[in-house]
Amino acid sequence: MSLLGWLEHGVVRLNQFVCGTLLAASCALVFANVVLRYGFGVSLAWAEEAARYMMIWAALLGAGLALRAGAHIAVDILPEALPELAARVLRAIILLAVAGFLVLLAELGMGYAEFAMMQRTPVLRLPQGWIYMAIPIGCMLMLAHLLMIARDFILRPKDEDQQVRAAEMGSL
Repeated sequence: MSLLGWLEHGVVRLNQFVCGTLLAASCALVFANVVLRYGFGVSLAWAEEAARYMMIWAALLGAGLALRAGAHIAVDILPEALPELAARVLRAIILLAVAGFLVLLAELGMGYAEFAMMQRTPVLRLPQGWIYMAIPIGCMLMLAHLLMIARDFILRPKDEDQQVRAAEMGSL
């Protein structure tokens, strides 16, 4: 495995581990709080807030993994209906547009996170900006995943079944 392949594998595994840990911790915390509340009449005041922030981070960090797996909503009828070269050009344009959007969102998210650093969360008293840092970090991680799959995304061969469906949709 090349150095780049090894690095990509490490980034993906670390991303999966962090997302899994955040989800497991959030679920365990909510479950423990429910058991404590209904079983013992005691509630952890900070549990709901901490679980919410862990879910925010897990969602934004996991968006790049979903992108890699093709799990985001996509309309690919047009690229599948085009000739191979035109489909590749269109996928490259789409990739550039998504990358530009992620860079813009990361930049705006960073500004918002910096602005919110002076505010504190209600119960945990954490700087609110730490929670909002999930936006630029998640966007940059998603951009990294996008760049790692860019070549395969642009050069992927057309699926014959999708070509048939695209032709049928075009004739309706």
